[in-house]
Amino acid sequence: MRIEIYKHNWDFILYEEGNNKIFRVVFYQSFTDTSKEFILKGDELNYDFEQLKKLAEDIRNNYENYKDREITE
Repeated sequence: MRIEIYKHNWDFILYEEGNNKIFRVVFYQSFTDTSKEFILKGDELNYDFEQLKKLAEDIRNNYENYKDREITE
C-alpha cells in the first residue's frame, strides 16, 4: 500500500511503500507530460520538501544519472 508523503503539483509526489520511498517525477515534453518513478536511497530518504524540489529538477536535467533506480513495470 502506497502512502503519499509529499506532493508538489506538476513536479513530484513522494510515496512510502513498505520499506521503500518512491519518488514520482513529472517530465515535461512538447505535447504531453509523463512521469517516471525512482527509488530513493541514502541521504535522499531524509530530504525535506525543498530538497525534494531540487532533486526532482536534477533528475529531469540528469536522467542518465538516475536511470538505474527507475521503476519500470
